[in-house]
Amino acid sequence: MGAVTTRRLGCEFDRFLYASVGDDGNGMPLTVLSALARLNIDPWEEAAKLMVLPQEVAVKQLASLLGTVRNASVANFDPARFAVSLVALLPAPLSHTNPVFKSLSAAVPAKSAVTASTLLSVLTYLMFMLFGSWLLAKLEAPRETQAATASAAAADAPATAGDATAQRTGDR
Repeated sequence: MGAVTTRRLGCEFDRFLYASVGDDGNGMPLTVLSALARLNIDPWEEAAKLMVLPQEVAVKQLASLLGTVRNASVANFDPARFAVSLVALLPAPLSHTNPVFKSLSAAVPAKSAVTASTLLSVLTYLMFMLFGSWLLAKLEAPRETQAATASAAAADAPATAGDATAQRTGDR
């Protein structure tokens, strides 16, 4: 069995994966998780796949998988009957529970989650930069006004001082 990816592991599939489907030939309890693991199928990935399928298709696929499990010595084991009750334990996909999630999932494909988070990060960065620029301009505007007033006063001051000197020398 390949390495299990941890991004899919979660408690949303626990009721489904830990549901009993009987005992194996050695008297050990057989769960959906152990049955799928014996088939070298990642249980969490399979649960995620079954969750998004229509119920009838999911029941047929799960019944087919349960039927291929060897060493299951359950009296009157009917994979289709077990599959119906097991598929009912799967969580409803988000797109079926809320129309907002359905429209969002249509707008952003699931395979581009990295792209969507990168885009969101870039947009957040740009908003902070724009806000910072606006704030800096807001703080610099009074300083520029004060500097312009001070330089205008300084330009007027030497002419006034020169006039005062000229008046004093003209008085002599």
